[in-house]
Amino acid sequence: MATGSGSEKSKSCLYPPLKGSPPGSNRRPLVPGVTPPEGGYREEFVEPVDDKYRCEHCRWVLRQARQTECGHRFCESCLDALLRIPGQVCPADQEPLDGTEIFTDNCCRREVLRLMVHCRNNKLGCQQQMTLSALEPHLKICPFQQVQCSRSGCSERVRRRDLSDHLKHECRLREVVCNHCHKETTFADLKAHEKNECPSSVTARTKNHGVHIHRPELRGQMSEGAQAEGGCKFSSYGCTFKGVGNSAKEHESQAVEQHLLLVLSKNKALEEKVKELQCEIKEKRNELETLANQLPKMEKAVSINSQSATRNELKLNQSQKTLTVHASTLQRIECELLERRKREEDLKQDILSMRCKAGSLSSRIAILESGQSPCLYRGVSGCVPFEHQVSQHDNMLSVHEVRLAEIDLRFQLLETASYNGRLVWKIRDYARRKQEAVSGKTLSLYSQPFYTSPFGYKMCARVYLNGDGMGKGTHLSLFFAVMRGEYDPLLAWPFRQKVTLSLLDQGPAKTHVSDTFKPDPSSTSFRRPQVEMNVASGCPLFVSQTVVENEAHHYVKDDTIFIRVTVDTSDSSEL
Repeated sequence: MATGSGSEKSKSCLYPPLKGSPPGSNRRPLVPGVTPPEGGYREEFVEPVDDKYRCEHCRWVLRQARQTECGHRFCESCLDALLRIPGQVCPADQEPLDGTEIFTDNCCRREVLRLMVHCRNNKLGCQQQMTLSALEPHLKICPFQQVQCSRSGCSERVRRRDLSDHLKHECRLREVVCNHCHKETTFADLKAHEKNECPSSVTARTKNHGVHIHRPELRGQMSEGAQAEGGCKFSSYGCTFKGVGNSAKEHESQAVEQHLLLVLSKNKALEEKVKELQCEIKEKRNELETLANQLPKMEKAVSINSQSATRNELKLNQSQKTLTVHASTLQRIECELLERRKREEDLKQDILSMRCKAGSLSSRIAILESGQSPCLYRGVSGCVPFEHQVSQHDNMLSVHEVRLAEIDLRFQLLETASYNGRLVWKIRDYARRKQEAVSGKTLSLYSQPFYTSPFGYKMCARVYLNGDGMGKGTHLSLFFAVMRGEYDPLLAWPFRQKVTLSLLDQGPAKTHVSDTFKPDPSSTSFRRPQVEMNVASGCPLFVSQTVVENEAHHYVKDDTIFIRVTVDTSDSSEL
């Protein structure tokens, strides 16, 4: 993907560097009249950021990267601001910007979000490092993050870890108790309360004389004033008597019981109110304790989720890398298949050419046998005797037939070869081949070679239809052999891949007979072959011959059996 540097369209920067550029960048000035509304990331990165991750306009690290037709990257907000100016050009190479030839660079965006950054509160004491994508979740739990006081009306901002102390000891809206009347109020309103409201305040200024006296005395005077005006001193408790002088004194002496009942009633109401308040205080304390107990769990859960998100991101990155490797491997295999098909076509042409030559030789031999051409070689004095010519042609024909047979065999091997660690071996004429094994004429059969990959291990299967060793005469014995391959010097030895041998059921039940084994690293059968083929290893008692030939099963059908060999390549390190 082009980045603009090294392009034939690139030109030297037309502007001198500006002050205040991002660290580690050669910043171009912003295009006149264009101020990015958002711009790139201004975080403090752990490692110096490569220029390919910087916006060509603001020179900060790309935010929502977008790429232009000329191959340069911009922040989404920067590019939108540039495109709003008619006739705008790319700041990097002065090429015109076309809004229709712009696409979102998701690959670059993912790479930017994987860059490691310091916490924004690094200077306040937080030493955490994380990926850019994990920064925002971290700030929501960072103990050094500045947060606003949770009390409505307080505009103070403190570090998250200091919030508890602020609420208890520093917030101007914290609840305090009046030292005189023990009433709860806010710290901000305490002075006003003591001056204007507190009934037990030290002093209060009278309206008429400007003399400071105790507020209870002032209330006593007010009560006397009220009494002078004809009110009972127990009027605040609910007494409705109005009178002065002797009538007031007579009322006080006669209504003692009534006044006591009013005081008791008032006192009872106050006690009930106090109990309610105490219950509420107890509930609030329980709620606070519950929340305080839940807070560490919630912080731990948030920390675990953050770590899990980081691990998932690392797994995603690893999966993306693996996918890239597999894509390149698939592309290489496709190229190899194309080359192999081309070679097969060439072999076919060679076979056709050899067949034509063989036909021509056959025609010439027929002519010789008919005696119509006594001499086939011109430019030689005299004629070669007829018998000698026939002998030469027979020799040439034999050579061509041998070569043709070799080419046919090689072509068949190429057509049937497998490169994915799986072999399906079709054995025709089962009855005849087994009879040959019983008579000792052909004890065993070898399959065509197969491979774990185009450049992997070379292998084959070996079967004894009449058994071998402990299974001779009673079982079908099946073995696996590692062969010498062209790429053995580059492979890991000894051979360690899991091998599964199977006799396939050709009926609808598909009750295949299978056996799996893990190679023994100490066995010579799985070391690097020094000859054409290692000693085969497998199962002498693989399956009973009576089971194979039982008509209830379908292991033998149309006088044919199928054998499958599967090599597990999931954990192999192929080229």
